[in-house]
Amino acid sequence: MSVRFGRLRSMLARRSAREGANLGVTALLLLGVLVGVNYVANRRNVSWDLTAGGQFSLSPQTVRILEELDRDIRLVVLDQPRAAGRTVELFERYADRSDRVAWEVIDQEAEPARARAYQATAEAGIPFGTVVVESGERQERVTAPQEQDITNAIVKILKGETKKVYFTTGHQERSLEETGAGGLSAIGSRLEESNYEVAELALLEHVEDGEVRIPEDAAVVIVAGPRLDLLAAEAAALAAHVQAGGKAMLLLDPPDPPGTPDEREELTGLAGAFGATPAGDVVIDASGVGQLFGFGVEVPLAASYGFHPITRGFVNAATVFPLAQSLIATSPDELPRGMRLSELVLSSDVAWGETDPDELETGEVNAGEDERAGPLRLAYAVHVPTGDQEDPAGEADPEEEPSGEESAENREGRFVIVGDSDFIGNNLALAPLGNADLFLNMVNWLTEDEDLIAIRPRAAEDRRITMTSAQVRNVVLLSLVFLPGFFLIWGVTVWWSRR
Repeated sequence: MSVRFGRLRSMLARRSAREGANLGVTALLLLGVLVGVNYVANRRNVSWDLTAGGQFSLSPQTVRILEELDRDIRLVVLDQPRAAGRTVELFERYADRSDRVAWEVIDQEAEPARARAYQATAEAGIPFGTVVVESGERQERVTAPQEQDITNAIVKILKGETKKVYFTTGHQERSLEETGAGGLSAIGSRLEESNYEVAELALLEHVEDGEVRIPEDAAVVIVAGPRLDLLAAEAAALAAHVQAGGKAMLLLDPPDPPGTPDEREELTGLAGAFGATPAGDVVIDASGVGQLFGFGVEVPLAASYGFHPITRGFVNAATVFPLAQSLIATSPDELPRGMRLSELVLSSDVAWGETDPDELETGEVNAGEDERAGPLRLAYAVHVPTGDQEDPAGEADPEEEPSGEESAENREGRFVIVGDSDFIGNNLALAPLGNADLFLNMVNWLTEDEDLIAIRPRAAEDRRITMTSAQVRNVVLLSLVFLPGFFLIWGVTVWWSRR
């Protein structure tokens, strides 16, 4: 027995045995590390998106909505499992961001009874690939399994009610029906996708007791690029609406022709009454940044924004404002009590407000000594207290709780004023810029849907490379002939020199 133990000790004392033992221990440790890493990875999915446009990451708006969910959301795709791979990957990104999100794939062929539960009575069937977003008894169907559509469906379920956004007519405003470059059909569609009802409003058709009345169901009234002036009664109705706690937006272009006195006195007076007087100039941007994107000096590219919920997340977003006029803010001491202005969009430091119509007509513009220098303000958000919000003595009874009617009367009025309406035309609303997001954020803030304010999901960029036949031939020669030939010759040369 002692002989056997002696042999065992002598074997373990050998160098090869020690190395084998060390190798075995190292292998066990490595195996343990791999098991631990896989265990943690299965419990918490972490990934990095290295694509240029963040193609495999959820947008800030989607992330914000998911992090603030107050109810369970279920995502269902009606498709064959092998064909639903991309949709499942998207579902997993949603579920990774919130424990309240669950998802499932229902095969319509293997489980027809379960699929029929999502089928309307008059439907013969549901197209393969259809996504259903549900929470409780509420359902929204999505025909395209893309992030923007799924997020919009979640928003519709969360908001429940549909708020109405009116665009005024009768003063040559931009039209919701116009599909050309200057129309608003694209921005109207974006509003409807965000669960807003969009309608036109002729103010003079809403007269009661000799006064123009804003419809009670108006969540926001937007005056988009009027060429003609409002009537005094119309301007008074809009002002009274905001002062009573309503919400409105004024997009006012420079006078036509630019640089001449603005004869739209009611419109400019309405903006001035709320602290942002139109300057009547045209903002010229000499920084040259806009020209990199194909715009002229009369199209300022803004990348500087004020601190406000509307511009949250716009640090690296660019917006453009063709033929915009600047706004002059009223001194806080001269504003009505409680009214506050927040700057939203600023031009570059080297911009100025051009007021010479001759220079604007010829295009040869130069900054004059009497012209306002940048940074110029292009948009403001105005907080308007209602008359009942403040006690005349400046004190409120802490033990007195306002009734529901009083609370409704005491809500804050909100007004957004922008010195341009071109920035939401179809040509820019559909461009890969922040214009549409900025406008939708303005509407979200006005309707008090501030939890929806963020940069919205974007469609994946088309980054394909288009080459001519000559370019294809050059790529083939370079990759299949010249590069392999170079390394072959280099290898033979090295081998020959070392013989």
